[in-house]
Amino acid sequence: MSRQPLQWSVFMVEPKAGGGGEIVVQPLVLVMSRESANEALPIVTVLPLAGLKEGRRIYPNEASLPSETTALDYPAVLMAHQIRTIPKSSLSTRVGSIEDPGLRSAIRAAVRVQLDLEPGTEDQIDVATKQESGI
Repeated sequence: MSRQPLQWSVFMVEPKAGGGGEIVVQPLVLVMSRESANEALPIVTVLPLAGLKEGRRIYPNEASLPSETTALDYPAVLMAHQIRTIPKSSLSTRVGSIEDPGLRSAIRAAVRVQLDLEPGTEDQIDVATKQESGI
């Protein structure tokens, strides 16, 4: 029996307080790390989501997630400016996933803006990884 991929999945997580009492992780996150890394490492890279209030501006390092594309009961905003790496053990309930290719592209664009990556960088990384591994 194969397990469900983590990449592009939306999970609830247990919020953990930091040293100053601030919440370190939002309770709802999207797993963004590559599936090969998710399988090999005890950690995942996530982007927090929050409910999208009507009229709220969406910044270039964010993506609007309509409820019908995420299986959530409400529209959400994905915040690439709050990218985190957390233990897989922090992932709780899987509440949905992002399947829409256009939405995945918008999320990748928000991450590229946040990390100042050129468009197409993920393709260059794939080629470099394949060359290094002899694939």
